[in-house]
Amino acid sequence: MQTEELTGAPLRWGIAGAGAIARRFCQDVNLHAGAGRVVAIAARDQGRANAFAREQGLALAYGCYQALAESTEVDAVYVAVIHPEHAGLIRQMLLAGKHVLVEKPAVTRVADWDALVALAHERGLLLLEAMKVMCFPAMRTLLARLPALPAPRSLRAAFGSVQERGGKLFDPGLDGGAGWDVGVYPLWLYAAFCERLGLAAGEPELRLVRAEGEVDLAAHFVFNGPLAAELGASIVEDLDKSAYLSGDVNGERWELVLEGKWWNPQHVRLLSAGPLAHWPEDIHLPVLGGGMQHEADHFADCVRQGLLDSPWLPQALSRRVLGWVEAGLQIGR
Repeated sequence: MQTEELTGAPLRWGIAGAGAIARRFCQDVNLHAGAGRVVAIAARDQGRANAFAREQGLALAYGCYQALAESTEVDAVYVAVIHPEHAGLIRQMLLAGKHVLVEKPAVTRVADWDALVALAHERGLLLLEAMKVMCFPAMRTLLARLPALPAPRSLRAAFGSVQERGGKLFDPGLDGGAGWDVGVYPLWLYAAFCERLGLAAGEPELRLVRAEGEVDLAAHFVFNGPLAAELGASIVEDLDKSAYLSGDVNGERWELVLEGKWWNPQHVRLLSAGPLAHWPEDIHLPVLGGGMQHEADHFADCVRQGLLDSPWLPQALSRRVLGWVEAGLQIGR
């Protein structure tokens, strides 16, 4: 598929996988995106694809993923299947000439990510991990202001909630566990902050809550460096939903709070005894729906520009985060 064919026309999305995340993506894009539209769904059986298409008002429903790959009505594919199937499905879509946005974690092996990125570049296609938090307007505003803040020193962030036992998140064979499912969120936040500040991230110390033969129920990542961090993840405990970035100026501590669900950032507030010269006002940028339209619109903009990587969702940052989790889980066995 040639990028110039998309100029002036909405990016035509197909979704691989008909679960809850696929549903949220479809709704956000078709109700709120400005640069694309979901036109097709593919599932492992025709009945499930048909049901999804009826519910979401889609014209095209495919009962196998290869049919989606071969569709001439689709420019890009959002991969929303279980973790172990990501790598194979990404490859299948790239080989068919489709751009790919893959739900986090992109893959669970760094070697797979390296091979898939190389394949995408070879084919002139865009492959990105769908880390939506990085595309929210409030996050873009915060990242733009970040280098002007005086001496950021530490970050605290977590993502944790009580999940129903017995599901896929508790299955080691499906790459379940806190690290892969939700740990990637705070790790991405830390990696993005370090990159924006020009600071070395280093390697984390990792503490896992995991019994023999089971997935990690909780993970705690600690970074000791120019920007220190304490990052948490859990699938058995509700953790603080706000994130905190702090520093000091003239011996006086300041703290920024990403309020509410920080992974859907809309409000960033300064806590400080006095004003900061480079923090003109708090950030309040609400979004419509679940906010996934922002990653979809950014992806479409990258495709139209002919980019093979993203300035907001760099493939190298995906690799770094995947590497932290993969290495940590192996060491923790």
